[in-house]
Parts: sequence; C-alpha cells; structure tokens
Amino acid sequence: MIFIKRLSIILLISGTLLLQLNAQNETDALRYSLFEYGGTARSIGAGSALGALGADFSVMNTNPAGLGWYRKSIFSLTPAIAGASISSTLANDSNGPISDESNSKFHMASVGIVVASKPPGSQWRAFNFGMGFNRIADFNQEFYYEGASKGSIVDRFQELANSEFGFDEFESGLAFDAEALYDFNNDGFYDSDLELAPDALISRNQTVRSSGSINELVLAFAGNYKEKLLLGMSVGVPFVNFNEEKTYQESDPDDMVPAFDDLEYIEDLTTTGVGINLKLGLLVRVNQMIRLGAAVHTPTAYNLNDNYTSEMTYNYTDNNVAYQGSATSPDGSFEYKLRTPWRVFGNAGVIFGKSGFLSGEIEYVNYQNAELRFTDFRDSEREANQLIAKNLKSAINVKVGGELVYDIFRFRAGLGMQQSALTGDDTFNPNFSLGLGIREQSLFVDFAYRFSSVKETYVPYRTSEAPMQFVDNDINKSYIAVTLGFKF
Repeated sequence: MIFIKRLSIILLISGTLLLQLNAQNETDALRYSLFEYGGTARSIGAGSALGALGADFSVMNTNPAGLGWYRKSIFSLTPAIAGASISSTLANDSNGPISDESNSKFHMASVGIVVASKPPGSQWRAFNFGMGFNRIADFNQEFYYEGASKGSIVDRFQELANSEFGFDEFESGLAFDAEALYDFNNDGFYDSDLELAPDALISRNQTVRSSGSINELVLAFAGNYKEKLLLGMSVGVPFVNFNEEKTYQESDPDDMVPAFDDLEYIEDLTTTGVGINLKLGLLVRVNQMIRLGAAVHTPTAYNLNDNYTSEMTYNYTDNNVAYQGSATSPDGSFEYKLRTPWRVFGNAGVIFGKSGFLSGEIEYVNYQNAELRFTDFRDSEREANQLIAKNLKSAINVKVGGELVYDIFRFRAGLGMQQSALTGDDTFNPNFSLGLGIREQSLFVDFAYRFSSVKETYVPYRTSEAPMQFVDNDINKSYIAVTLGFKF
C-alpha cells in the first residue's frame, strides 16, 4: 500500500519522465518493502505492538525472541476479512464527480504452530520452535474516476515516439498500430489528432483493480535463559503475488478535436516471486513489570518476474467515414531482483500483574537503501536505483497497544502511526484497533477490528511537456480478524 500526497508525486516526477512501460522503479521497490502486519487477532487488537511481550505467534515477524515466553505448545489460525472503500476525483476537473468503489475479500491472515520444550537440568527455561504463515501485505483494492480536462494519454505516446526511446510494443508502437499516431509529413516525426486542439476538454475515465498479497512462511527458534534474557531468530520466505488491471478511456463528446472520437487503452501486469530474510531479536526482563527488546531484520532478497500485456482501440472519423484502429501487444516478461531495506525495532512493555499490560514498538527503515538489480541492463538498473535514492527516504513507524484483563475476558486497543516513505512528505498515517479475547485452560478465541484512513494521489500516465492528470483518492480500510487457538 503506497500513501502518496500530490506534492510527493510532483517531486517524484520532476526531472524524469520514466517513459518506458513496466520499467521497474521506486514504485515497485516501495510496494514490496511496505508491510502491514496481520498475524493473530490478539496482536491486531493490541495495535500489533506485542514485540516486547511475546507469547504470540505473530511476533515471529517482528521480534522472534518473544516465542521464548511460551510454556505450552499452541496451534492457531486466523481467518480475516479485509475491506477497502475508495472515493476518487479527477483533480484536474474541479467540477468532476466523486466516484465511490468498495470491495472486501476473505483470506487467512495467519496459521501456525509453536512447539514448547524445557531442557532438563539447564539454566535455559525453554527452547521453543515455531513455523507457519503470516500475511504481511495486502494489495486488494479497486477505484474508478471520471471527468473532463486538457491533455490526452496520446500525448505520452507521441512524446515516446519522438524521443530516444522511439517505438515499443506496449505504448508508442501500439498507438501507431492502432492509428492514434501517424507520420503526416513522412519525416520521422509523429503527429496525433489530439495535438490539433490542445485546449480541448477531453472526457476521461479509468478503472484500476489490484489484487494479491505477500504471505511469508516463517521458521523461528527462541530460547529463554533464567526468565531474564530471551533470544530468538526466524527465517522468512515471503511469496509475492500482485496483479493490476487498468482500463483507461477517453472521448470527445463535444467534437472539439478534429477526427478523434474515442479511445480505450488496457494494461495488465502480474508480478510473482519469492524472497528470503533473517530476523534476530532479544528481550530483557528488567523486573516483574518491565520488559525491553530489540530486533533487526536483514533485507529481503527477492527474485521477481513481471508479465504484462497492453491493448488499444482508437476510433476516429475522416471525411464523414468512421474508422477504428486496434492493436494488441505481445506477452511481455521481465525477471529482476530486489533487495529491500534493513529494518530495526525497539520494544518496551509494562505488565500490571494479572490486570493487563501496555506495550509499544518503534520501527526504523530507510527505503533509500532498497536496490533493484537487472541482469544485462546495467544502465536501466543504475537509473532505477538513482530514482529510489532521490524519491524515497527513511521512515519511522510507531505502534502502541494495551490489554485489560477481567476474569476470562481480554479487552484490547491499539494505535499505529506509519510515516510516509516519500521524499518531501512527512505525513504520519494513523490506524486504530480494538480487540476482545476469551482465555480458557486449553482454548482461546480472539476478535479484532482495525481501521485506517489515508489519502493517495494517483497519476494515470506521465508526460514531460503535455498536461498530466492527478486523481485524489480517499481510502478507508477495515480489517476484521478472528483467531482460534489450542494449547497442548
């Protein structure tokens, strides 16, 4: 999920056109480096801030030392429903309508097992092993916008065709084959109908659907030394599955542009891949009440593969005769590597006897340290990493949460603040959570609800000279999770 203000988008675009279709850049690096930990409903309800307290399956993804607090083995599974509601407006059209879209999807947020053991005749009180899956990112959302404004996506294709990039099979070459571009003077300079009326208000709309997730397989081990020091490590193997479908349309209902009637441009991108990382953590029990912890996550080394296609239909009228041009790209594919940034965590928790707890967590990550690697495309690799260094920055994420105990019931609440990773944007995006738990001797059930609200600016296409379009998205996300667990 990428939280973007319009100022950040303008900064991101300045100085570069990024004319190549599906060129891997800072957007891809950020997409697979931003995590929104799901885990158990207990963790979600307490603001995902259990790193210092442990004894929860989800800490394998933050501070694995927390597994050392387990005295009994457990098995838990957490089904969840993630929903997103998005209100979109075309910022270029001050009188444009507000379009609302919403969707929700069921998934398994986490499932796993922790096996607890006590070494006989040792100062080590526990050696515990855990394994399972946690969802760490969700890409499911949909939005739609419409309005009228100056400029056209054909301007981008024309700039491409007349630049050093020339024709390609997915944008400029596709537009030429669909008859949206032509060499009127046969001089190698390509023209379009849209440039004949640069001040025309073009009606436009687009539907953008994204889906997929990052699910991480985790293997973890933790030891508890004399109830004072806990050490833990986990190996994470994240699996990436991302799909984005875009359907973009333009039309000239008032006949302001000679010849041009309407067009449709469709893009489809699917990214799959797998990575590996290591997480190391420690916890110190200062006294009966206070626990402190720290953790470090190595970069995730991803091997990724993009598969993409595009198609275009262009309708125009010449001498009162209607024509239609259409073209479809070949199936494109590109393999590349991504190394995400290091992550550092600090944890603190206070336990109030058997009455409950307060816990906090702070995370530091420098997104500028993400790195893309392209085999045999060193110039493109260098340019992409320069964009990462220029447009991304370090960020701090803060989480706090608490629990109140009453008999077998647990009441929880939490607050999270996630700082924008984009240069020039210091916004903190909040999320709020509530939870309820029931604890029995060998069974536990937890419920959680999390809500977040963010603003995002989306750019349908990029140009260097022609007008660009900006779409303002107000996004409300809801997350409901239920954990069923067994102790044995």
